[in-house]
Amino acid sequence: MFTLMNKAILIDPFQNTIQQVSVGDFRDIQRKIGCDVFTCVRFPDGNTAYVDDEGLINGTDRAVRFVDAVYPQPLAGRVLILGDSPDGDSADCTWSVNQAKEKVKYLLDIFRDDD
Repeated sequence: MFTLMNKAILIDPFQNTIQQVSVGDFRDIQRKIGCDVFTCVRFPDGNTAYVDDEGLINGTDRAVRFVDAVYPQPLAGRVLILGDSPDGDSADCTWSVNQAKEKVKYLLDIFRDDD
């Protein structure tokens, strides 16, 4: 069976990397961001970020902070960015790696008060 591969951007705050990757189906998204359950965050430019839906409750200690025009809150864990097609399917991310680097404000630690 042939799976369509889309160009995506993977932002990994654990490795401090931003790179272009190829993504197939939802299982591939799970592998890239390292989770079983993911959620989507829609960006104003039509791209969508896929993140670990349980990132804040499973002990994730790193996050990605974008510039406010992209998204105003940190996203816990790895962030995978894909584009959207007109019919709502995944499509190639419209950002280049350099554009993604310009849109990431910083990668940060998540501090927890477990008391």
